[in-house]
Amino acid sequence: MTVRELISDKIFPLKPEDTVKLGIHMMEENKVSHLPVVKQGKYLGLIAEQSLYAVGDEKLKIEELSHHFEPLFIYDTQHAYEALKLVSGFKLSVLPVVSDIHQYLGVIILSDLVRKFADSISVTSPGTVIVLEIGQRDYSMEEIARIVESNDAKILSAIITSSPDTMLMDVTIKINKLDASAVLQTFTRFNYLVKASFGEDDEQERLKERYDALMRFINI
Repeated sequence: MTVRELISDKIFPLKPEDTVKLGIHMMEENKVSHLPVVKQGKYLGLIAEQSLYAVGDEKLKIEELSHHFEPLFIYDTQHAYEALKLVSGFKLSVLPVVSDIHQYLGVIILSDLVRKFADSISVTSPGTVIVLEIGQRDYSMEEIARIVESNDAKILSAIITSSPDTMLMDVTIKINKLDASAVLQTFTRFNYLVKASFGEDDEQERLKERYDALMRFINI
């Protein structure tokens, strides 16, 4: 999934001759805290909401705040993971996208990026989420997939997280089975540590318990 697939033209960039007042208005209107500044199709930088609010004169032109422009952008040919890294690392609401000759192409909106990644990891697909704790040297996705598939199930998505302080990693998989008991038993039999599992049936049961508790409270 390349950045090119995520470009949005819903948000217009600021021009150097625009005023601070217009910049604030555009950010409020689009519900973002950053906007790109573009001059004749060339990307100049990203300006943040706090930089505009810090200015006492709303009639001041954006070009006079060039020392506040952040050189943050991503090329349209890069992978979406790089976009996620930048958005997360710099806490951006939008990420400007440029071509290899620095031509401004549009922005990636945070909400679109999150939605795209949610789709890619099958968030809305029915199934069960299983979290395994595995030593980094023992990790084998091939073996994990074999265990899942031996129980007539399929892995819909997988996320791996590790800590620099330990040699352990969490492997979070989502499988296409609502009843994952057989898969969980097989993991245990093969000496995998199952840290947690979350099924839709479990969530419905928890919601029912909360509802019943609320009804009992109301009837007191």
